[in-house]
Amino acid sequence: MFISFSQLRFSFVTMIAKVFKLFSMYGVALFMTATSAYSQQTEKGFFDLSHHNFSADVTYSLSGTWEFYWNKLLTPSDFKVSQQPEWLSVPGSWQRQSDYPALGIATYRVRFLLPEPHRSLAIFFPIVNSSAKIWLNGELVLESGIVSTNLNIYKAKLSGSLVSIPDHIHEVDLIIQVANYTYYGAGIAATPQVGQSSAIFKDLNRSNGIENFFAGSLIAMFMYQLILYFLYHRGKPHLWLSLICLGVALRALIVHGGSFLLPNLFPLVSWEIWKKIEFTCVYSILALFPLYVYDLFSEYAPKKPLILFISLSVVLCAAVLVTPQYTYGLFLEICHVGLLLSFIYAVYSISRAWRAGNKDAKTILFGVIASFPFILAEILQNSRLFPVDIGFMYLVEMGVLVFLLFQVYLLANHYAKAYKNLELLNQNLERVVQERTGELVTANTVKDRLLSVMSHDIKSPLNSLKGVLNIYNKGIISKDEFSHLTLQIENDLSKTTLLVENILQWTANQLKGLQVKMEKFDLHNLVEDNLRLFDNLVIGKKISIHHNVKSKMEVTSDRNILNLVLRNLISNAVKFSFEGGKILIEVKAVNQTLEVQIKDYGVGMDSHTLESLLSPQNTVSTVGTGREGGTGLGLSLCREYINKAGGFLTVESTPGEGTTFTIILPAKKLILFFLK
Repeated sequence: MFISFSQLRFSFVTMIAKVFKLFSMYGVALFMTATSAYSQQTEKGFFDLSHHNFSADVTYSLSGTWEFYWNKLLTPSDFKVSQQPEWLSVPGSWQRQSDYPALGIATYRVRFLLPEPHRSLAIFFPIVNSSAKIWLNGELVLESGIVSTNLNIYKAKLSGSLVSIPDHIHEVDLIIQVANYTYYGAGIAATPQVGQSSAIFKDLNRSNGIENFFAGSLIAMFMYQLILYFLYHRGKPHLWLSLICLGVALRALIVHGGSFLLPNLFPLVSWEIWKKIEFTCVYSILALFPLYVYDLFSEYAPKKPLILFISLSVVLCAAVLVTPQYTYGLFLEICHVGLLLSFIYAVYSISRAWRAGNKDAKTILFGVIASFPFILAEILQNSRLFPVDIGFMYLVEMGVLVFLLFQVYLLANHYAKAYKNLELLNQNLERVVQERTGELVTANTVKDRLLSVMSHDIKSPLNSLKGVLNIYNKGIISKDEFSHLTLQIENDLSKTTLLVENILQWTANQLKGLQVKMEKFDLHNLVEDNLRLFDNLVIGKKISIHHNVKSKMEVTSDRNILNLVLRNLISNAVKFSFEGGKILIEVKAVNQTLEVQIKDYGVGMDSHTLESLLSPQNTVSTVGTGREGGTGLGLSLCREYINKAGGFLTVESTPGEGTTFTIILPAKKLILFFLK
């Protein structure tokens, strides 16, 4: 028993169609691509919808056999006499169903019944290649382009249209004239639908949204792959893959069954331009895909076939530029053959790399094999030699996205391995980085805080001295009056000098590390020296300061640390005391510890403010009740220094009542001498 080639071809095509129809059913559910259109097959140009329920969620497609009149532009008046029709399937191009050429004219006719009563029904006419003129019950209702046998008058137009059906009409007679002198496929290529306007728009929006989702995903992958191309010195495969994604995305936004987003956004661009962009994208993939395979596995992919693919792609793209659409569209079959050969080239090259031990080749090969059925189904669906109506619009997009899933997995696997190796390297490098970073952070912190201190503690007294000298130089005060100020000037300079010394000491401690130096010193003198620093400010605000530190009270601790902390805490108390207020400094022994309390009765602080001031990141001083500046060293440094000296710093504060700071030094770090 022998099987003819035509029988074999029919069996193969039927099998492919069934597989992808089954896949499309699941794909529709998975990607929500299903429309609510029900197919109502016409028989001999007539069908009955009078018993159907046209709800807001249901439309009916007018697919089936329609009356067809080749090379005739018939009008309703022509059907008053009997005509001899042929029968043609809709949807479908007439040249794919018969021996008629793609270029020419024809008339379609279909009749159907509607239920009684009905409301808000309409017919959606998708794009007709390439111009159409439609009558509904003898009335001209739509013109898309200009239908004419005169090529000077004829004009192609690709656009879908919605025609309302009057509520009183229950029998519809549709007559459609079609003229095509531009497109390589002619006739009603998509199925008209009848239903409520809301249901039709819902279907269109769903379809457009899904198509735009696919296109948007591909554009995102285009940008992602393009970025990878610029990031890696061996990134040419990413460049070719990004261009493939861009080409498929552009095609999805232009072609029949797509969202027509680009033509709608740029209506002034002619139909011929959009078709050239569409076919250029398709024909360029014939070179881009082999280039991707070759640059990815250059050691195993032969170069001569690559040159053939590139040459063929260049010729086809050139044909798009210099020939009309009905000419370069015929080359699509050549492109289909080239794409099938390119898949063979890819499988051969990648398999060689896999056998040679390339670990990435296995994943890429599976991706190519997984995407191939989608591309094959698209080729069969658009082929004139093996025409198959699979009924799934997103085959190319799905195929490319399936392949990209394997590509993304491969990249993710590389990143995971690289990250793991990097973690191992970082175990040794991290310590070095932390050390260097710590040094830089310390230096930067010292710089910031030093500038803050300079701008507050040093700038202010120097400006005061400058003001006094300016007044004297202008003759506003006499020499005798100035001589009374020289002692005050000397005191201010002494205080400023002491302050600079303290700042230098603090800076050195920050950069070189704080070295705690325990020594015996007079606490009374230390307190008095610090109080003298604030004489002018205290007098100006009429503040009284009292302390109970006895003369020659010697303690053993770090003098510089205690001096720095006392200066900051006294400064803080003066700043936030009201005019005429008072400050108490009390020293007492509690449980083998020495407590030094600095208490003011000023503005106080809430918990949030206190937490902010004690933060190590706080280096900006707050303006006091008399607009005073501060050291900017921050209370956090006071606490840090006291801790390093073996003590503690506590604070209690109530808004409106004042603040109490307590320096607690443990007994093992000090020796108290109460000398009378």
